[in-house]
This record gives sequence, structure tokens and C-alpha cells, in this order.
Amino acid sequence: MRRLGVAVALLVAGCPGGAGKPIAPSPEAASANEDPATHFAHLLTELQDDILTSYDRDDPPDIDTGMIVARIGTARIGAGPGDAYLAGDLARAPSRWPLDVEHSTRTEVRSKQLQIHIAADQSAAWMSDELSWRITMCGRVAVVPLRITALYAHDGDRWVPVFEHLSFGWTPSASEVVPPKQIKTEVVSGDLRDELSGVLSRGLLRTPHDPLVVAQDASALVLGAEMADEWHGPQVLLARIPPGRLEDRRVGTVGRNADDATIAYWVGNYSADIAERPGFAARKVGLRETHVFEKRPLAGAGGDKAPRTCARDPRPGAQQQPPPDCRWVLVQSHLSQPITDDDLANKVFGTVLMSPKPLAFDCRDGTLVRVPEAAPRRGAGPATGTP
Repeated sequence: MRRLGVAVALLVAGCPGGAGKPIAPSPEAASANEDPATHFAHLLTELQDDILTSYDRDDPPDIDTGMIVARIGTARIGAGPGDAYLAGDLARAPSRWPLDVEHSTRTEVRSKQLQIHIAADQSAAWMSDELSWRITMCGRVAVVPLRITALYAHDGDRWVPVFEHLSFGWTPSASEVVPPKQIKTEVVSGDLRDELSGVLSRGLLRTPHDPLVVAQDASALVLGAEMADEWHGPQVLLARIPPGRLEDRRVGTVGRNADDATIAYWVGNYSADIAERPGFAARKVGLRETHVFEKRPLAGAGGDKAPRTCARDPRPGAQQQPPPDCRWVLVQSHLSQPITDDDLANKVFGTVLMSPKPLAFDCRDGTLVRVPEAAPRRGAGPATGTP
């Protein structure tokens, strides 16, 4: 039985650095048979069920949607160096889980802290979760801690995955650095790419971070490559990301009209400059990166009559231009260091491992299988789930 702790939050309006006011679901978004609050609850429940079901089924995602630009497409990023599947490749993507596990080996996925945030205009939602991937072998259970983030588009009466990013937090030595698979660059527009690149530079990659371009409410999250690199809410301004260079990237928007979109996303590679430290030489490391941005109104613009979202009002006779003083704000980032199956299997199973491909174990010596001990997380609150 999967155990689950779920934390859910609406976005918060106003300045990315302020407390803001909770956004109520828009009446026009509700169906004729539902009040706005009920409609919002249904959206949330449907997405939560989709996410948890996907953990168990592990099928290739449904990528047929008009909510994203086809040439940008969807993406699934996994833990391994070659685990980057884009657009049409997703139909042939293997399991999202790392390691080559035979069908006879019992595995289980437990969600420990699922968090879902729905965009102010309800066109999209982003999520994060701590996963306990469990493999039963030799009469014991090995636990592999994984992190997952994703972006979903709401297309009619269904949620469609836009991208997913799964990773294992670790600190590689120089000999363990394996470059990630190249990602073919595609952008919905050069102007959007440049604008979002500036948001990333100011809000994440430079120190100090610019609070005007990064969210600091309940929807804000930054995950770094190491196990301890996790920052939530206002603590994202303390996130420590190594300096480096933005490399390959796919930059797209969610919505049937890119010009009206309030959600944008970035999937790519990042060349990080890792400084020397005890036991580790200075080196360049190729990281995976995924980011979610929301267009939000600037706090104080328009006073109490300021719009709650930066979406155009679709009602006849309503204002057809987007509200003034809107800007792109970084709401979620996930950077990860790919790890090979050999390295991951050796870290998790140790001397009991006979072969990583496929997994084979020697249990005769009674070795206790232990997961690598996780360091305390920086800036993260207590988990609500149970292992």
C-alpha cells in the first residue's frame, strides 16, 4: 500500500517578494454545474490522481495536446546521463525509474511529500515530490530516494504532462562525472528565450538573487544537484547554484496562443563550474535543468483593482489586452547531476551487488543493504508523509 503525504497550495498574488493575497478560483473557469471552489477542487483531485497513478503504471505519457507548441514538445528527464526523451521520442521511452530491474523483482514507489500548485488562470500546474523507490531483494528492502518535479497543462477535461524531471541527489567525484545527453535547442521565440534567460541569471545564477524576478511564496522551489540542495518559499533567495553557462535549451509556453500564455518552461543542460573542496578537484560538470515561470502582475500596480492574473479576459466586451505591469517570475527550478546505473547500484547495494545490468545480488553473506545516508536538507520544512 502506498503511503502519501500531500501538501497543496494556490499561487499567491502580488510581488514575488511579498506575502500577497490568496487567489480565489475564477468564476468563469467553473462549469455551469460547479461553483468555482468545487471546480478548483476537482482540478486538483484529478491531477493528484493522475500523478499517483502514473507512479504505479509507469506508462509513456500522453503527449497529444494543442496546449504547447509541437516543435518544442514535451520532455522526460531521468536520472541517467542518456535519460532525456523529447517530443516524439516519449512514445518509445523506457521506464522512468533508474536501474535495470527484472520483472520478477518486486518494486514499490511511495510518495512522501507531493506538492501541487495550480496557475492563477488554471491553464497549468506544477508539482514536486520526494519518492521512496523500494526494491525487495535478499529478504530485505533497499530504498532509493528520488526527487521528481513536473509541469502539466490543462487541456479541456484532462491534465497533460509538459515535462518531467526525475533525479537522484548526490555529490560525484571527478572520476564519476558523465556528461548528460545533448538536448536539441528549440525555442518558441528568441525574445522569450532572452527574457527568461535574464530571469534565470538575475533570480537564480547570480548572487545575491533578485527578489523581483523569483517567487517567494508557497509555490517557490529550487532543487540543486546535491541531496541537501533544497530551498522552499522565501528561502529560495538563499539557493546556492554553482556558476556556469546555460547550454542546450528548449523554451516553450503553455496555452493555445503563445502571445497570451502566462506559463513558460525551460528544459536544457547547464555547464557548472564546481570549485575545489576537500576530496574534490575543481571541475566542470554537466547538469540537467528544468524551470517553470509564471507571468504575474507587479505588486501595487492598479491598487485594489489590480487583476489577479496576467491572462487576457475572454469575456465579450472585456479588456482584450493583458493587464499592465506583468512580468515573468521564476517559480520552480530543478538542477540535477546524471548518475550511471553502475554508480547508483553500487551506492545503494554495495557488496551485495553482483551485476547492475540486470540487477543481480549475492545474499549469502547476509550483508544489510542500506541507502546512502542523506544529509540534512537546506531550507526545507518537515515532510508531511511517512516512509
